[in-house]
Amino acid sequence: MPVALSLQAVCARYGARVAVDGLTLDVAAGEVVGLLGPNGSGKSTTLAVAGGVLTPAAGTVAACGIDRAADPLGFAVKVGLVPQDGATYDELTAAQNLDFFGRLYGLGGRELRRRTARCLARVGMSDRARERVGTLSGGMRQRVNLAAALLHDPPVLLLDEPTAALDPASRDAFLADLARLRDDGHAVLFTTHHTDEADLVCDRVAVLDAGRLVGCGKPGDVLRPRGREVLYAHLRMPVPRFLEKGIRRALAPYADIEVTGNRLRLAADTTEHLGRALARVLAEGLDVDRFATPPGSVGPYLFRGREGTRVDEGVKG
Repeated sequence: MPVALSLQAVCARYGARVAVDGLTLDVAAGEVVGLLGPNGSGKSTTLAVAGGVLTPAAGTVAACGIDRAADPLGFAVKVGLVPQDGATYDELTAAQNLDFFGRLYGLGGRELRRRTARCLARVGMSDRARERVGTLSGGMRQRVNLAAALLHDPPVLLLDEPTAALDPASRDAFLADLARLRDDGHAVLFTTHHTDEADLVCDRVAVLDAGRLVGCGKPGDVLRPRGREVLYAHLRMPVPRFLEKGIRRALAPYADIEVTGNRLRLAADTTEHLGRALARVLAEGLDVDRFATPPGSVGPYLFRGREGTRVDEGVKG
């Protein structure tokens, strides 16, 4: 497939601090690429540069062959950006938000109404078109943001941690949206802390550390299990927030714990420690429905760079 987004030797700075250091990365049409790495590794800055929000200190950025520096307007219409905090206005309805953003792209009249209806339908929000965005759930607001980014039909989509703060059902639905966009021929570049998302929807992952690319390839080739013991505990109801902190403290001597809705993920260095952690979960009185081992390679990972660089990063819930 042809290259839809190209970053070549890109450097970005905030004053004296280098946020992105010589990054070269291509994303093809019909491909989903995930950007992973620790906090401060340059993921959001890379998306800001790729989306035309931030001017790089060096290097080139092109979308569908259009150079950002040479033709910024031509570049802009090729790219749709969903920022981490969203871009929609809470006091406007979903349809009014799309009308506003559509006019920024020079759309209007019947064509804008047609595109608004089509994009809301595409993300499953047709029945909420007349509701104010501020009254919608987090997952629904994120879908409206995605619809706004799709309004001008860009071949390249950039999403900064699009599933952050979403409940498990909303997260799964949003990942399904990304898979459909890929199948429709879009090039998708998104940042995430969830390595299981990379396994589910990414064709390739690019791992950043201190602004440098330390690994790039298929998820199974780049993200390698660290060998820790991992177990999922599925509960009959979500863990109350007021109990979560105490449970984390109780399990700290034995295992790392992540809470996502009604699912606990326990990770320990040994089977013995995992067993102790499991015993503490039961002792806390949590109503466990079933246990499950992680599928495939889902779990903590060791990112391996092309020159032996190692960046430890666990799944972040």
